[in-house]
Amino acid sequence: MTLKIGRNEPCTCGSGKKYKQCCGKPAAAPEVSPDSTDGAVERAVAWLAVQHRKAFVAALEEEIDSTVLACFDEDEEAADAAMASIELELWQQIQLNLTESLLAVGDIIVEGEYRRVSELLLGRHGPLLTVGQRGWLAQLAEKPLRLYDITDVVPGSGMTLCDALDVEQPPIVVTEHSASRGVRPGQQIGARVMAVAGHCEFSAAIYPFSMMSGRAVLEDLRGMLAQPSPHDADNVLMVEYMIISGWLTQHLRPAPLPQLVHATSGEALLFISDHFEVLDWDALAGALAALPDVEGSLEAGWDRLYVGADGQTRTLATVAPQPDGQRVSLLTKTAGLADSGRLWFEGLAGDAVRFLLREVSDPRGVLGSADVPGASVVPAPSLPADMDPKALEDAIEAIIKRKYANWADEPVPALNGQTPRQALAGPAGPERVKGLLRSYQIGEQRMAEMQGRREISYQFLWEELGLVR
Repeated sequence: MTLKIGRNEPCTCGSGKKYKQCCGKPAAAPEVSPDSTDGAVERAVAWLAVQHRKAFVAALEEEIDSTVLACFDEDEEAADAAMASIELELWQQIQLNLTESLLAVGDIIVEGEYRRVSELLLGRHGPLLTVGQRGWLAQLAEKPLRLYDITDVVPGSGMTLCDALDVEQPPIVVTEHSASRGVRPGQQIGARVMAVAGHCEFSAAIYPFSMMSGRAVLEDLRGMLAQPSPHDADNVLMVEYMIISGWLTQHLRPAPLPQLVHATSGEALLFISDHFEVLDWDALAGALAALPDVEGSLEAGWDRLYVGADGQTRTLATVAPQPDGQRVSLLTKTAGLADSGRLWFEGLAGDAVRFLLREVSDPRGVLGSADVPGASVVPAPSLPADMDPKALEDAIEAIIKRKYANWADEPVPALNGQTPRQALAGPAGPERVKGLLRSYQIGEQRMAEMQGRREISYQFLWEELGLVR
């Protein structure tokens, strides 16, 4: 049992002073540096809650309600149901993000007139602020909310960003400790990038997107900016609104999965594998080697090629020998290509093969759970217990190198339709291409871990473009 020391009793440390004047003296509050930005938003909100409480609360509630309602095409019943079921963490993030938006670009009604919140805070009658706090609030009003491509991540330290809309802007390195643990290259994030003591930081409000949601928001923004308002300020506000709305929509109303189509045929994209037992390997290899539109070998597999209207060479079908030495798989990407490919393959192979079975995989099944918070992970296909891991790894490496053989000079949607070699010429081009390569490697790393095999390196693409990691 601990005895309580009276405040007027001698202090137990032996100083001879009363306890209340020695060890019992309340610790002084730490001094705040005039240059510190800490507490700027909290002080601003506290001042608004006292000086303009009703107007501030009403404006914040209206911003939350209107943003949520827009996610459901003005369906109030659906919006109310979604908000009633959200988790506390998301609700807190919504409040934080939209409070910051209100401080940065919002208005409240004061004496019957709309007043910009930032002007009230920074005006002569605003709250008492340190130099650093005032600078932070001023930056909130000046720095627009932008959508960025994440090109590099150092977990617990920071990340490198490229502006997703203005590809001429140079890359930005942001010091960030928490959000950098939950994102990876290839994703998008909405944020205000603030200048602090010689480096860049995010403001408190950030909007991380899943892969699919980020791409959808980017396309919407591009569509809006293709016919911009003549007033730049309106365009800035519209970008902010669309980023916030898109971020909230991905949580409250996940978009239906798109119908993915084959770029050339326009058919629905499906990953189809027709498996055959090989009865005569020499006859099969000889038949494939005799065709002018087929490239490859027994060790690496074969590709049936064609030249598209744009002059690019693409693969119609891949013939992949299986490591067990008894089977071969015909890989295609649509039902039409699979049916015509099987007729073509059986016609050239004849009695050298015997059809076994067909496997069909819809790529939307993987997209449906990829990078969405709280979603279950679709496992990678497991490897048969009798399969030689080394032979499989060699086969996968050969397929990857064939697939990306001409990658440096093929248009890539993630690079705004430019080829990687063309993209290198822009100010942010090298970092954008590096970010794309990092995203490829991370995807391969995840697949390799789930399958329990060696990770295949994409270093050959870095070397092809003369890039250093």
